[in-house]
Amino acid sequence: MSENFVIVGAKRTPFGRYLGALSETEPLDMAVHAARAALNMQGRDVSPHIDYLFVGNCFPPSFETASVTGRQLGLKLGIDRFSVTLDTACCSSLTALRMAVWGMKLGDFSSALVAGVEAMSRIPHLHRGLRSGVRIGDVNLKDPIYPIAYTGYNSVTVDASDGAEKYDVPRRMLDTWAVGSQTKALRAQAAGKLADELAPMKVRKGKETFLLAADESPRAESTVAAVEQLPTVFGAKTTTAGNAPGLNDGASAMVVMTESRARELGLEPLGAIVEATGATDMPNGISWIPALTIKNVLARQGLTVHQLDLVEINEAFAAMPLVSTKILADGDQERWFGLLQRTNVNGGAIAIGHPVGASGLRIAMTMMYELRRRGGGLGVAAICGGLTQGEAVIIRV
Repeated sequence: MSENFVIVGAKRTPFGRYLGALSETEPLDMAVHAARAALNMQGRDVSPHIDYLFVGNCFPPSFETASVTGRQLGLKLGIDRFSVTLDTACCSSLTALRMAVWGMKLGDFSSALVAGVEAMSRIPHLHRGLRSGVRIGDVNLKDPIYPIAYTGYNSVTVDASDGAEKYDVPRRMLDTWAVGSQTKALRAQAAGKLADELAPMKVRKGKETFLLAADESPRAESTVAAVEQLPTVFGAKTTTAGNAPGLNDGASAMVVMTESRARELGLEPLGAIVEATGATDMPNGISWIPALTIKNVLARQGLTVHQLDLVEINEAFAAMPLVSTKILADGDQERWFGLLQRTNVNGGAIAIGHPVGASGLRIAMTMMYELRRRGGGLGVAAICGGLTQGEAVIIRV
């Protein structure tokens, strides 16, 4: 009989705005907070039963020590187990989850802590030549997140815009989706729907100490009329600050086990990981790679998109869910709009935030908890990463 792989803990910090509530919090402390919440969410600490750690992080210079983030996290938690720290850009924490499932499938271990963390407010400006000295003249510092781009390639804002144009998704639709994301996230907050995944965190900013209990980014004042007035950015045709997420801070964590190990420990599965995979395409294809990855992961299980109760596609830009769902619907408008009704039903990263290393786990747990509220079902979560890598995971509740 084949083994099942289950999630027994899933929590995250609230996501902070750029230079907001979490901007003075060490990223390692954010990761520790999310991980402890996940490890203890069933009423007891399961950290003694963790065999391995997998951690996603994209910008290690934001840490006091920019190396072995996973090992630092494990030691802070008192988990002296081997750790792997991964960078696959925005895919990082979903890649980390897939690596954990791979290891359990191989029988190398039966439990893992998976985490993702990003402190975009604390990413330093850089100068690569100071070690050799500057004899005379100005010193120019590079900002690695303004814009996020890779040498020799377009800015990701341009790639998102070009992808929308290629698949005939106009700016009005991008802006409308973005405002809808804000509205859905605010409704989810008001209804307490995100409480299952959130681990409120005591933070300090300046002289003030307070409890951060909700995501900072959702904007109640957002309207299509206002967003339509925003200028495009970094040479993109349709990408604006209104139809893109902010630069955010936050951490996410999951505890995953073989079903037999969870049963042995008396832990309730929150959801089962049915399948996970990654994919690539041409380097400018970030808007459509979620669709290709979803097709791949569904094919591995002989499933179709019509069998999915929920879909989460990370809103790296509004183009990603709109382009990818259109591809999944084979361009059929009625099927496309029907699929959009099941996509990001509690809002997405445009509203909730996109601390890049943490977002993959965030979309997976948001979807899983919504499936639980609906009494069960099948969902897929997918995310794009820079230079067009994609990750997708199918979860059944």
